[in-house]
Amino acid sequence: MEKSTIVRFTAKFLVVASGENSAENIPMIPGLQSFPGDVIHSSSYKSGKSYSGMNVLVVGSGNSGMEIAYDLVAHGANTSVVIRSPIHVVTKELIRLGMTLARRLPLNLVDNLLVMAANLIFGDLSRYGIRRPKMGPMILK
Repeated sequence: MEKSTIVRFTAKFLVVASGENSAENIPMIPGLQSFPGDVIHSSSYKSGKSYSGMNVLVVGSGNSGMEIAYDLVAHGANTSVVIRSPIHVVTKELIRLGMTLARRLPLNLVDNLLVMAANLIFGDLSRYGIRRPKMGPMILK
């Protein structure tokens, strides 16, 4: 009989990524059946390579949608993203900076610094219809 080993981990945070959002759901939108292009769910997405030079619409600005949009742009697709709710547009470097600063500074101060940095990098995104949430990016997470 094998001896079982117990390993104990201690952490400040636990992230449970159960895959709920990977359950494919493509709503039936009037006219979708006659749409001549590809319609795929993020769970079926592999690479932007086959979309180079094409017009692509990404529906949703969550993590998957934004990563897919980034990959599409990197492969030369003309990419648009549908954003329904206010979002913070930040780089992964800004998020890393925020996580580092949050160890020593209050979150509201870190949020203010990240929003100022995002404004410097991206400018006013409201001209594209992108609104920022009232709460900062670190407090939201």
